[in-house]
Amino acid sequence: MDRQQQYEIWVQSDLRKWEMLASFPELGIAAAVAQNRKSRTRLICVTMEKGKLVSQNLVEEVGSVPLDRRSA
Repeated sequence: MDRQQQYEIWVQSDLRKWEMLASFPELGIAAAVAQNRKSRTRLICVTMEKGKLVSQNLVEEVGSVPLDRRSA
């Protein structure tokens, strides 16, 4: 089986829009980068098998939504 995991950092760029910032092969590096972000950030574990997406799991979400965006 050719199964690989990578850790992706996604940042919220708009109220309903997320963009991938970076991906790393190791959790430690990805977690350190994610926690140093000031905006709302998600750390996601992505599992690929033979080049196809098998699963995506939220590892951590940090940051918050500004007060003026919460009611929308």
